[in-house]
Amino acid sequence: MRAAVLLAILGTSGCMTGDGMQTKLRDATTEYNRAVRWRDVDRAAEFLPAESQQAFLRKCEELGEELVVVDYELTRLDLDKTTGVAASRAQIWWHTDDSTVIETTAVDQLWQFHEGNFILVDERRSSGERLSLFPEFVEDEHPWLPGLEDYRKSRAIGEDNKKSGRVAGAKKKKKTETGGPVVPPPSWGPAESRPLADGSDLGEGASLLQ
Repeated sequence: MRAAVLLAILGTSGCMTGDGMQTKLRDATTEYNRAVRWRDVDRAAEFLPAESQQAFLRKCEELGEELVVVDYELTRLDLDKTTGVAASRAQIWWHTDDSTVIETTAVDQLWQFHEGNFILVDERRSSGERLSLFPEFVEDEHPWLPGLEDYRKSRAIGEDNKKSGRVAGAKKKKKTETGGPVVPPPSWGPAESRPLADGSDLGEGASLLQ
């Protein structure tokens, strides 16, 4: 009986083992990018903060049928299990409705694990052709996403760590599963193939599109 109560408490508080968090991250990144690929904008919006969803939907509506996403590939997936901050990179192949020329754009995505789910808190172009759906790193304000810091502050994410005496933010070096620190944009470099969080490698040219 006590075990059942404990499990219920952990479930409602959003606590999760590292392996479970890793699976949630893989699912979230795959489903979000797949939704963008197939223009399922309502599904894609579910991965954004609630206050950002309407602006995102309006932006997608502005593009309408003009943007055609041909395919996508996830080339990077890093997770810091301590803070729940994750980074992913998506390579997107697309063209406009009035052109047959295929363009390529690499997009860096920043995620925050909160209350049992990963939320996309920032998404910007890192290389390739500029695409209006994604802002540039040099732009201070994101058109529809509040960004990692505002999102964390508005939901007091990390307050529990402060109360327990853990060193937060830049005072503590965060390690990812691949051995390097999770570094938020804009310090990411050009797109490159990286191992996924579980150590597996997608391999060059491998597609997650089903």
